[in-house]
Amino acid sequence: MYAHIKHTNLGWYKLRLLLDEWVYQTPARVCARKIHVHRNTVNFWYERIRRHILTLPELEPFSGEVEVDESYFGMKRPWIKGTGTADRVLIFGMRERRSGLVWARVVAGTDHRVLVPIIEERIVAGSTIYSDGFGAYAHLDELGFRHHVVVHAHTYVTSRIVHTNGIESFWAYTKQLFAAKRGLPRNRYQLHLKEAQQRYNTRDPAKLRLLVRKMLRGAI
Repeated sequence: MYAHIKHTNLGWYKLRLLLDEWVYQTPARVCARKIHVHRNTVNFWYERIRRHILTLPELEPFSGEVEVDESYFGMKRPWIKGTGTADRVLIFGMRERRSGLVWARVVAGTDHRVLVPIIEERIVAGSTIYSDGFGAYAHLDELGFRHHVVVHAHTYVTSRIVHTNGIESFWAYTKQLFAAKRGLPRNRYQLHLKEAQQRYNTRDPAKLRLLVRKMLRGAI
């Protein structure tokens, strides 16, 4: 199977080891030492995998019960004025409860003009949406969705049903993944976000390994 991967001079045995290390999130510098290849080679293949993931077809629109949330990543640059969330990287995401799948995207802003069109595109009309009390979600009821709100100023769980714990767990997972990178340039957040999304949605290492092989062989 590895012999059919395109555009490589790396031997199939080393390539198999390298892909396994990527599946288990081994840092490039550690992978290079373990399998005795140059770190630049590992970086090349890790980047190639991420680029393939970025081009995978989008998930089908979610339906049923869907949690939505916005999150802020990175640090404010020291020369930018403002406090709190000013100048941080904005990411919007959602989780379909039935399948457990998540979808996320770096966005230019978090007001209703940005988020509502994404919700209408990515969630089937008539679905039930759970969100926090952020103002951008205020009129989802008027757009054909059943909308339930968790007011985080008071609680993170209104009931066993009305909560956004699922998408919040994805934010925690992604921030932990990003922290291991020791800083990401802003123009690379979407690339690494899609990697995090794919890892989260493909928890079984064997399935993730198979997906990577198919991508690199040009089968996807």
